[in-house]
Formats: sequence, C-alpha cells, structure tokens
Amino acid sequence: MKALISIYAAGTLAISPCHAICAQRANDPPGVALVRRLYADYACEAVLDYCDSTHELIDQPRPVLERYFDSSLASLWIADRVCEARTHEICKIDFMPMWNSQDATGTTVRVLAGKDSTQVRVELWNVGAQEPRVLSYFVTRTARGWRIHDIAFGKEWSLVTLLSAKH
Repeated sequence: MKALISIYAAGTLAISPCHAICAQRANDPPGVALVRRLYADYACEAVLDYCDSTHELIDQPRPVLERYFDSSLASLWIADRVCEARTHEICKIDFMPMWNSQDATGTTVRVLAGKDSTQVRVELWNVGAQEPRVLSYFVTRTARGWRIHDIAFGKEWSLVTLLSAKH
C-alpha cells in the first residue's frame, strides 16, 4: 500500500505499476489472489480523493462484476442498482462493501488466507485505528474460476443478506 500512497503523493493517476506487485504473490491461494486483485484494481477508491465511475466498483457493468463475483452476487448487486435508478433512492446498501464504509479514503488493506480455501480475511486499517475492521470474503470455485460469493463483517452484515432482504 505504501507504493500506492507514494504514487498518489507524486500527483499521478498511474496506479497500475502497483497492480503487478499488489495483485498477486507467487504462493497466494486462488481466493486470496482474487481478493487481492479486487483491491488492487479498485485501490483508487481509497487512495485518490475522487474516482470517476469507470474506477468505482459499485458502478461497474455485469461483465466487470463477474470478474470478481459469482453470478448470483452480481445479479443481486445489479438488482439493487436497478432499484436505485427506478426509485431515485437508496435501496438496500448505502456504503461500499469492500471498504465497509461510505468513504474509503486513507484505508490500507491487508489480505490474508482464512480458515480454509473458501474464506479470505481482509483487514481494513484507517489512520489512528487501534484495530482493523475485518471482513470475511467467502469464495467459491465456478466454471469461470474462483469468484466471491459473499462478503461479511462479523455478525453485523453479509452482503448477500443485505441485497436479498425484502423491502
């Protein structure tokens, strides 16, 4: 993450040099590599003071979402966006799940293997925090490779549960 911050401090938008370094390590299990790539690809949300919609995960079209998420989670995510477009109101989520926040600015990330190959632990650190906010990513093997099936913040929320809730 220090590479990202120094890139930002240099005033350039060229985050991609970190992509090769941040995205994957040689011995990463497939789920860890996937989640690490997700954060590397959307680091601008935490590093830059503004990311246009081509760089924000929440606004991506289905083919982009399905690079990271299984088809069921991508469908739920898109259904929420359709609801927002139709009602002009917040429907089921009003925050950025991968950051467990409405504002990711300054967040650093540590991606770790979980209890087994289907779980990835992500520690989100903010300046001055004594402890990280910890997300659990639940990954599954699909015909298209490993994909994220759910994201959870302890017992407080699960993305699938939030997006599946009836209004």
